[in-house]
Formats: sequence, structure tokens, C-alpha cells
Amino acid sequence: MMKIKLKNSIILTLLMTLVIACGGDEKGGADGFGSLDKNTPDGAFLMTLDALAKNDLQGVVKNSLSQDNYNELISEFEANKSKPMSAEQKDQFNQAIIMLNDDNAEENIYKMVEPQLTQVRAFMPMMLMAGKEQIAAQLGSGKTPLASRCNSNAEVVDATVTWIMDNDILAADKVRSSISELVATGRKVNIDSAEAVQNMSFDEALNTGAIAFEGLKGMLKAHGIDSDKILRSAEVSDVKIVGDEANMITSYEVFGKTLCAPVTMIKRDGIWVIKSES
Repeated sequence: MMKIKLKNSIILTLLMTLVIACGGDEKGGADGFGSLDKNTPDGAFLMTLDALAKNDLQGVVKNSLSQDNYNELISEFEANKSKPMSAEQKDQFNQAIIMLNDDNAEENIYKMVEPQLTQVRAFMPMMLMAGKEQIAAQLGSGKTPLASRCNSNAEVVDATVTWIMDNDILAADKVRSSISELVATGRKVNIDSAEAVQNMSFDEALNTGAIAFEGLKGMLKAHGIDSDKILRSAEVSDVKIVGDEANMITSYEVFGKTLCAPVTMIKRDGIWVIKSES
């Protein structure tokens, strides 16, 4: 795929959503973002988040890339289709398909993961504390908050770790529900072989990815994490437009804290897209 790093972009938003989103404390909700104006940088950005909440990966890609970069992405997708999978990759993929379509798939998968659950639970506090320090360092926990409404990165990380430690996210019933979502998603994708994946068109791949993304959010929700709520809690402020570039601050409500990140938008082909670096 095209090697484009989206600076302060939708990828950051997605990672924050999947890693630290939790239902229950966030503002916003099912009503979404209301009326959005794609001709403004903040409206265009929120439209991308709206597309994510709707599992519309086609909209996410188009809103995140200029037309030239979008065309380049399609070209590289087609070029990569000519690169065959290894025999080992094909075998692993096909075995996964067989496992997901087995009549006892959910129970079989749970039996596979159950032995690791006890070990993971035992080491989770230690792993969380170590991970807390690493994440805080990467986010720059000592940085001054971007705006008065923003909590510091350290506060957000602390809230995240506290929530995970206070909630048994690996309880057997939650794991079983998550596996049920996995199996249902695998069957909904309806892919019967590795070759079928390689023969997909770009649009088919995005549509399949949308189903998988919806399934992933369902799995997270089984563990108590509602990724759509954090997306719909998003707000944009401090928009500063200079020519065809705009800088702004986006915020999300997570675990009772306000997580903020800077975002840069640029105007390409007459529309606002998230700034990217090749």
C-alpha cells in the first residue's frame, strides 16, 4: 500500500479510538455531529470521523487523501495484487477460514485462548504499568495541554490505566462475546480462500474492510469499549486558516478526560483533506 504517513490524522484518531475509547463517560452519542460543512477544514475533518463511525472506509480514504494520492493508492493496490502470497501465508489464511466456519467455531477458539487468559490476567498489572510509562513517553506526558479544555496526556494515560485495572476486560463472558463477534464477522465477510482476497478490486477490499472494522468495534464493545462514542464526542476548536492550510485542535472525551491532538488540513483539488507526508 501507499507509504503515506498521515500527520496528526485519521490514523491517530483511529488508534486513540481503538486503544482508549470507553462507553459511558463520553459526550456526544448516536445523534452524531449534526450538520457538517465539507467546505470548511473542521467540517471536512469531522466528516471523516463521521465516516469512521459509520464504518464507511471509502469515505474515510477519500476524505483523508487528495485526489492524486487517492489515485496513487489505487495504483499501488493493483500493483500489490500481482505479488503472490507464500504457501505458508495461504495455508494460514485458509486454515483460519476453515476454523471460523466450523459449527463449533466459538467454543474451539475459546479453548485455544483460555490457557493464556489466566497468565495474562496475572501479569496485566505489571504490563499496564510498564505500558503506561511507554505510552506517556511517546505522547509527551509533560507537554502543556493544547487548550484550556484539554487534560494533559499524563492524566489521560492515568485514566486509561485506571479504567483497565478497575474493569475485568478479560472476564470469560466478555472474551466469549468477543469471540462470537469475531466468528460472526468472519462469516459475514464471506471469503472462501486466500485467492479470493488477492482477486478483490479496490472497492471490494474497502467494503470487506468496512465489515471487518465493524466487527472489530463489536469485539471491543464486548470488552466494555465503545469506540463509536469517542468518535462522536469529537470537537474541533482553535481553527487557524492561512491560505490553503489550516491548523486546529481536535478533542475527544475518554474516561472522563478530554484528550486533544493537533490536526493540519490542506486544500487539494478544491477540498479540505488531512495533511499527509509522503
